[in-house]
Amino acid sequence: MNFYEQLRDMRKLKGFTIRELADRSGVSAAYISQLENGNRGVPSPDVLMKLSEGLNTPYSELMGIAGYLEKQVIEPNEPYAKPRVNLRRFLRENDLVFDGIELSEQDKEWIERMLTALFWKDKRKEYSSENNQG
Repeated sequence: MNFYEQLRDMRKLKGFTIRELADRSGVSAAYISQLENGNRGVPSPDVLMKLSEGLNTPYSELMGIAGYLEKQVIEPNEPYAKPRVNLRRFLRENDLVFDGIELSEQDKEWIERMLTALFWKDKRKEYSSENNQG
């Protein structure tokens, strides 16, 4: 199965029309249609990034399907180790987009505060239950 067929299958699997994917990704519907019909070459990594966001699919997966990355072979007994990402640093140091909307610095600060409050509350419950046992 080639890149174009896989892109179409991924879009359909997610339940998106071409127009919905265009709205979510910022890539024109005409271009997506041409891609899926094989009338365009493999898109650039920048376009693949937008499509990955629109499809809510890992960027590395689309890069692999498009032939930019070699597929990693994982031995059956070898555990797959995902890289650990410091979410606070990630929020602060990257330009972020959510459903096609670019997040401002204020948006990112709000998200950071919400996550801090969420995890602080959970840590406080955990600490409280540990100290009440005994």
